[in-house]
Amino acid sequence: MGQERSTFKHAAIYSFAAMLGKVIGFLMLPFYAHLLRGIGYGIIGMIDAGLGFLTGLLASGLTGAIVRFYHQEDGEDKKQVISTGIWLIAVVSVILVGLTALFSRPISGLLLGDSAHWDLICLALGCFLFDLVGKSASAILIIERRSIPFSIIGLIRLIIGLSLNIYLIIFLKMGVLGYFLSSFFTAIVPACLFLTISIRKCGLGFDRRIAREIIAFQLPLIPGCLAAFVSKQIERVLVRFMIAIESVGVLEMGYKFPALLNLLITYPFFRSWDTKRIEIAEADAPDARIKIGRMFTYSLFLLIFSGLIMAVAIKDVLQILTPPEFWDAYRIARVEILTIIMFGTTFHVNFGLFYTKDTKTWSLILGITSAIKIGLSFLFIHLWGLYGAAYSACVVEFIRMVWAGWQGLRRYRFNIEARKIAFMVLVATGVFLALSNLNLSDAGFIVNLEQNQLPSLLEALDGTFLGTWKDGKALTLLAEKGNLILCLFFRVLFSLGFGLFFFPVHQSGTEWLNAWAARIFRG
Repeated sequence: MGQERSTFKHAAIYSFAAMLGKVIGFLMLPFYAHLLRGIGYGIIGMIDAGLGFLTGLLASGLTGAIVRFYHQEDGEDKKQVISTGIWLIAVVSVILVGLTALFSRPISGLLLGDSAHWDLICLALGCFLFDLVGKSASAILIIERRSIPFSIIGLIRLIIGLSLNIYLIIFLKMGVLGYFLSSFFTAIVPACLFLTISIRKCGLGFDRRIAREIIAFQLPLIPGCLAAFVSKQIERVLVRFMIAIESVGVLEMGYKFPALLNLLITYPFFRSWDTKRIEIAEADAPDARIKIGRMFTYSLFLLIFSGLIMAVAIKDVLQILTPPEFWDAYRIARVEILTIIMFGTTFHVNFGLFYTKDTKTWSLILGITSAIKIGLSFLFIHLWGLYGAAYSACVVEFIRMVWAGWQGLRRYRFNIEARKIAFMVLVATGVFLALSNLNLSDAGFIVNLEQNQLPSLLEALDGTFLGTWKDGKALTLLAEKGNLILCLFFRVLFSLGFGLFFFPVHQSGTEWLNAWAARIFRG
């Protein structure tokens, strides 16, 4: 199997459980949105913002550090990298989480304006602890590209989480408390499974030399990651105090959908590719830099394709699934989609910094751009209100991408297929502008389907379980939102045409035409 096919195969397997979870999450979103409302999402957003501080201290670059040093060591020392990394993160995270829990009441008062929510803080801390330890233990599966066991554990987590959410939030109506209880118990099982696999494979050894090297790699990242955390969360804090906590909920809804691009595309891809590109660079084959550059083009095409579909669909999706208070979040979501595409690009172009272990430069980039982000957030939110938060993030991510690319490519220059990338960007921009401004609601074929075909479909479905489930709420939604659902369907259908442009991206110009001509004549 070719390198590209193998990488995307594992990335697809990694993505499957996450994709299934998000599909189910979309089906459950109307229930969650109506039960939690804006204030519920606001509380969740503020607590997540607080936990980002610990993420900056502990999690950023952790798996990358383990992967990098694993490939550096030989023999049994490879196993020591895994077990030592787990010990480091477990001990430090227990100490920090424990100390933070002692101050949960004042933290709750600061973040949420009410110290009575201290129990939510503690549950979130427990979830964070198990997630972090589980993530470090899962590194062995990522390194060995054992995508199927990794995804099976993800599916187990999905089943547990969905069951608890339905029981606690919908049936028991526990609201935000049910959300955090579900998250806490859902984090425990995968962490235990990842730890069991890692311990059986690598043992529980601890190597001081390896620990020092991991710490030396990780420590320079902390200032930059903390600065990035502050810059990312400051927008939530500013919206909280300059506007209202309900507006934080709208902001969270706007960020909720674009985050799928990271969950389903960027992170699964790099679980598969990160360890392989280090192997390729270490081997220093003549075509190594060409392979790494080609994979950049392919993954960027996939990210742009997915982002395009989401950007043209997001307005209809929010109007179908959420209460009116969330509908304007589509403007935030579209800007955030662009931000996340640039974020995924940065993952590629800063490879040279991590390959050469120059984490100090990456931390410096994060620190300076984060300082810029804080200033821009205050200015843009003052000028444009809630939407200014998304604008500031987009501007700063562009600066970070360009700077990281310049520094990363100085240390390890791989082949960037600039013409293909420019072609993708221009075509995607044109398709987005055309479809997002296209008024489908009054189109003749939409009106015909809504008036003549939809009633027949509703009548046919009335005799199925959908007709009785939740007193027919699904059919009621389909009847009330029929026009929107049809518009959503055709916008997505039209945007799928962008996928055809993969062929000239895969084989440029004459090569593509010659290949198709050869197939036709052979036929």
